[in-house]
Amino acid sequence: MPSAPTPASPQTACKSLDDWNEPTHPRRIYGNTWYVGTCGISVVLIATPQGHVLIDSAPEKAAAAVRQNILSLGVRLSDIKTILLTHEHHDHMGGVASMQKATGAKVLSRSNVVDVLKTGKNDRRDPQFNELTGFNPITNVHGFEDSSTIKMGNTQIQHIPMSGHALGGSGWAWLECEKSICKNLVFADSLGSISDDTYRYSAPNSLGVALKESSERLAKATCDILITGHGTASDLLARLDGKKPLIDEKACANYAQAGALRLETRLQQEKNK
Repeated sequence: MPSAPTPASPQTACKSLDDWNEPTHPRRIYGNTWYVGTCGISVVLIATPQGHVLIDSAPEKAAAAVRQNILSLGVRLSDIKTILLTHEHHDHMGGVASMQKATGAKVLSRSNVVDVLKTGKNDRRDPQFNELTGFNPITNVHGFEDSSTIKMGNTQIQHIPMSGHALGGSGWAWLECEKSICKNLVFADSLGSISDDTYRYSAPNSLGVALKESSERLAKATCDILITGHGTASDLLARLDGKKPLIDEKACANYAQAGALRLETRLQQEKNK
């Protein structure tokens, strides 16, 4: 199981919380869940005696720093058995291919984007298609049905379908305990209605309806500790560093409401064009 970071992993202040690649030291989130990402992108390690689960990887340029964070916790890379994703954009999972090679882990993906992961290329289903950078193709990808429960030993990680920002958008929810005090953790996907210049969330067959449903679904989740892919969306590092409260039972609902309001604004803007 992970231990406290070693002296080889000193605390490192971030120059920019928006820098996807800038390294920072690992932090315990709660129980045996750890933040092992960069200053700007969240990567989460869920440790269990039966093997570990990694959610996201940060970009490929940051993959080595993420691996070093994991190693500094006393974790062998080979003990990571499963890699999960929030969504198929290179800033969050561009390093998955090299992480998979280093760990031998299988990648679990929503069935609707298995082909994207295997080719390393997004397609026009993605709102940001014209602006996206590709990523290294991923092998050993296994599709799962929406709302599945991913099990690792006694730990159960519940999938929350969150399409909208991307087709394969996924939230993840699980329980962690410290000295018999248990909290519900949720790693929520982005609810940003962001796109290239040609995409319309109001168009037929767009992800507009799915994004609205994602906000509604997240708002209903039992949620004590919110984790977001871009930490600035939830002041995550400040909360992990004790500068702001870590636990907030309304965090997911508030995050969902903000996403829904942004979508409403976006749809109104499209209507006025």
